[in-house]
Amino acid sequence: MGKNLYRLLILFVVVVISSYLIQIGIINAFFLDRDIPLIQLSYIFNSLFAILFIIAMTLLSKKYNDQLGFVFMAGSLIKIGIFMAICKIGDIEVNKNTFVDFFIAYVICLIFEVICISKILNNYK
Repeated sequence: MGKNLYRLLILFVVVVISSYLIQIGIINAFFLDRDIPLIQLSYIFNSLFAILFIIAMTLLSKKYNDQLGFVFMAGSLIKIGIFMAICKIGDIEVNKNTFVDFFIAYVICLIFEVICISKILNNYK
């Protein structure tokens, strides 16, 4: 699983960087008024959380394979809660644009997490 995990992490980094560049390119091409530092924070936060979460899930899968689904759902809720807390602490107004900027990075990382968790669960059947 270690070799496969390493490949998935490399692929994940490439996908996240590509999606970030595409999102910034679209914002610049259409002259949209967006908070670029918030987008950067969103990608960095979601990426780091996803990587740490997948590593933790890989380690936990050896002992708690039956509970991984519940841990996954709890981790998703915790991720949103921590990001909203960061927004509150940083006096970032949460509106539609802020939510969309967070949600794009969140969905990309969530897809990666789901793929990794499904691979982990399939390996232990």
